[in-house]
Amino acid sequence: MMNHINIQKIIKSTKKLFKTDFGAAFIITAIWKTSMVFIGFIMDISINGSAGLLSHTARWDSGWYMTVIKDSYVTNVASAAFYPLFPISVSIVRFISFNTIDVLTAGQIVNTISVWFIIAALIVISKKLLSTKNKFWLVAVLLSAPTAFFLHVFYSEALFMALGFWAYIFAFRHKWLYMGILLSILSCSRLPSLLVIGLCGLEFMRSYKWNIKSIFNKKLLYFLLAPIGFIAYGLYLLKTRGDFFAMFHAYQATNDWSYQLFDINIIKTIIKITYQVFLSLIGQRVIDNDIVFNHLLPVIAIFTLIFSSIYLLTKNNDKYKPLGIIGLVSVVMFSLNGNLVSVHRYVLPCLTIYIALLLIIKGDYRKIILSLICVSGFVIQMILYYLFISYVFVG
Repeated sequence: MMNHINIQKIIKSTKKLFKTDFGAAFIITAIWKTSMVFIGFIMDISINGSAGLLSHTARWDSGWYMTVIKDSYVTNVASAAFYPLFPISVSIVRFISFNTIDVLTAGQIVNTISVWFIIAALIVISKKLLSTKNKFWLVAVLLSAPTAFFLHVFYSEALFMALGFWAYIFAFRHKWLYMGILLSILSCSRLPSLLVIGLCGLEFMRSYKWNIKSIFNKKLLYFLLAPIGFIAYGLYLLKTRGDFFAMFHAYQATNDWSYQLFDINIIKTIIKITYQVFLSLIGQRVIDNDIVFNHLLPVIAIFTLIFSSIYLLTKNNDKYKPLGIIGLVSVVMFSLNGNLVSVHRYVLPCLTIYIALLLIIKGDYRKIILSLICVSGFVIQMILYYLFISYVFVG
């Protein structure tokens, strides 16, 4: 009898928790993260025979973040390309635990909390830009995106997106001080923080109905907080490496990124990569990992972002304009290196794509179509996740 009563209390508490944004986000996070750990662990065992519970999260760029944690940018010049917020966050978690937990576990704590805030943010954003009925679809399409597993592994994506999404939320709520504080932290996480700053800036202009005279007011000064994190990082690099802009010069310090060549002609870059995909489709080039992961997936991602941006700009609703504009700006930023490598990962935080998708798909079969998209995306994600754990570069 007591067990029956306890179960009823648990069910009631769960239902009550699920009705709040953060409560629902917590439950979804717990399910998603537990699933990703279990799936990743099983995949790792099947590949390597034996593995630690979280060893599957440490691949590729994870090694650079570990280097930063160990040497604080002192010994490896190239490590400056990886901004400090994620390594600092991991180190803080370890410090709080008196170093009783390992680096990967600390990284999981940071990423789990970040994913929780990401999902809560998506629910809030969905209510603002879509409707209450759609609030979980936005979560579903993002978590089932092909590169969403990067929110789970030892990368900075989750922390970046959590801060970026909430900065945007504070912007459209006109909480400019909170927005500025988050942007100041965000600017020492990754260079694409510029896009989030731009998105918040566009939302600021929209709040004043794009009126130039009205825009220039004292609240604009809150945007001066945005570069503080970047400036602090630059000053630290100046002290340790004698170079304030070492984060940019790091690309010349190793041959790992020799393909990164600044080219302002982004149209040429996009056409060049698209042409290579075309050659592979007509049998003139071998379909290998390079074609699939460095050409095909990035091309699909960049064109999806272009079309999504244009669609939102054509909507007769002012609230979508900032996302449409920043989507096109993102296309430019992601294409400036003379290649599109990893663009399918870079677009993961681009709300433009998800909002456009949920607005485009309408009608009686909407739920079925969205379900098929989510299932298809999840299947691709699991394939990429497996390959990532197999040390294949997938983004």
